[in-house]
Amino acid sequence: MRPYCAVLLLAGVVAVSPGAGAEIHDVVKGADIDSMLSRTRGEQPLHQMPNYALWLKVQQGKPGPRETHDDSDDVLVIRHGSGRVTLGEPQRVHEIGPGDMINIPRHTPHQLDPGSGRLEYVVVRIFPTGENVPPRPGIRPAARKMPDVLKKSEIDATFVKFTTNQPIHSAPNFTMNYVIYPAHAGPWEAHKGCVDIYFLQTGTATAQLGGEIQNVKEESPGEPRGDAVKGARTHQIGPGDIVLIPRNTAHHMDPGPGKLGYVLMKVWAD
Repeated sequence: MRPYCAVLLLAGVVAVSPGAGAEIHDVVKGADIDSMLSRTRGEQPLHQMPNYALWLKVQQGKPGPRETHDDSDDVLVIRHGSGRVTLGEPQRVHEIGPGDMINIPRHTPHQLDPGSGRLEYVVVRIFPTGENVPPRPGIRPAARKMPDVLKKSEIDATFVKFTTNQPIHSAPNFTMNYVIYPAHAGPWEAHKGCVDIYFLQTGTATAQLGGEIQNVKEESPGEPRGDAVKGARTHQIGPGDIVLIPRNTAHHMDPGPGKLGYVLMKVWAD
């Protein structure tokens, strides 16, 4: 088992109690993530649930161990520093830097090397869906496999080029896609089948989370939508922030006149 530790941010969006699992409440701001990473040695939990978890990790001055995780698929989001990642057998070596995302499927040998510097990153760990569990209802992106490393340059170029959502990855236990709102608000919606994790990339928005959707209709199985919400919590979000939306939680994004873009990870695993 990994160790737990206590974290309390004055902003109130992340709270961790001693001896308890870490948990994100709605939004964790990029500045707070960076502040925690600057004080981290090794790793510390950011959010822990039975089917997935987010960790903050730091490697400094020497390569990490070459290891294999048989119980989870990992996606790494590099926040600061540069280095290289070695994946698989035969070995594939990639240079990595800030804003890159690394795909490490379960059973894949891997090693991170920060060189002589310090590498700071967020790990999303998704545990596998049961062998015979039927898929949860909901809208999934088109079939596509994420590369070993999704470079920040490609992420940025996608948000510049497109005005509609684009697929990144599709698997039984998690999916990923680019979500793009060009100067218009998203729907009032909730998802019965999945947890949403947003990694904000470009633009700003007013996020409303929670409450009760008004005039609700389920146009697709497991996807209730409406035209307003009652009792939502309001947050201002922007690049570097992480938004976490549990199943069955109402949410709405309004970028105003700007263009909002984020990488969306949907956790379908039970």
